[in-house]
Amino acid sequence: MNHINTSGPQLLTPSELLKVIMRLREILEEENTLLAENKPEAFSENLGEKTRLVGQYNQQMTLIKNNPERYRAFPKAEIDLLKEASEAFYRVLDAHFRKLSTVKTVTEGLVKSVADEVVKKKSPKNGYTANAALSTSSAQKNSQIRNGAIAINQVI
Repeated sequence: MNHINTSGPQLLTPSELLKVIMRLREILEEENTLLAENKPEAFSENLGEKTRLVGQYNQQMTLIKNNPERYRAFPKAEIDLLKEASEAFYRVLDAHFRKLSTVKTVTEGLVKSVADEVVKKKSPKNGYTANAALSTSSAQKNSQIRNGAIAINQVI
């Protein structure tokens, strides 16, 4: 008697997986447009669906990787269509990653600039010592040593 294990995650058909990939691609394209329009706050509209689809996609890729023979049983035309959709998805994903990396770099630069300005404003003005030399406070010395940099997630 042949028993098929129906517990746990099931492998989607190529057409079902194609729908997941296409929807993920649509969401990423929409997010790329929102980034270009400087509206990243609108990302939250599809966050739940995106998270669910990414989880489903990752699960399916693991199932396929663990048992590629099961997927080879599907018609070649369906597999080829899925490969084309995957290539288009990866192109959009790459563009999305580059846009997010750019935003991250710019944001980190702004945070550093603001932190440097705060350090300058909090530093006491230079005075003169009894020997008529410029005095340097310990805060200024520390600032010069660290170059006023601040790490992300560092408490000030």
